[in-house]
Amino acid sequence: MSSSRPSSRGNPSMGDILRSVAVMGGIVLALWVAGLTLTRTPETAVRPVDYEPIAQSARQVVEYPLLSPGTLPDGWLANGARFSPGPDQLWHLGVLTDQERYIGLEQSTLPADEMVERFAEGSEPDGTIEVGDRVWELRSGPDDRITLVDETDGATTLVTTGTAPIGDVRRYVALLSAG
Repeated sequence: MSSSRPSSRGNPSMGDILRSVAVMGGIVLALWVAGLTLTRTPETAVRPVDYEPIAQSARQVVEYPLLSPGTLPDGWLANGARFSPGPDQLWHLGVLTDQERYIGLEQSTLPADEMVERFAEGSEPDGTIEVGDRVWELRSGPDDRITLVDETDGATTLVTTGTAPIGDVRRYVALLSAG
């Protein structure tokens, strides 16, 4: 004789349903938290660079007055500096303002048109701007980028922006000196 028992899979009680939903919800929540933890890209801290020793070494070999800021305003930091002593004598200094806006200084023996093509592609002449005792060619580029160009003493100097406003660029250029 077969006995007829109710199936354990039969009609679950409301409590059984709620426990199952709670367990599934807990599993989904745990997977979501694990996904956030494992896939989040940590913010990379910008490491300041001590540019002055690189600038001093470059000044010993360049054929032009190499420019750099004596000091940077509070909250500004250099985030990249390099000198390539080859025939172009290329000096680069990247700076972030206190608002994390980028300004780049490029200086070389290359002619201005080559420097513009290399570092300010797509920019167009937009007048001049006077900062201190220098008159710079002002160029406007894509994405509201600003470039200042100066050819003096056998060197072409470009000050380019990623996102910095003209006021910060003027402030930075006013700080530049040959040592």
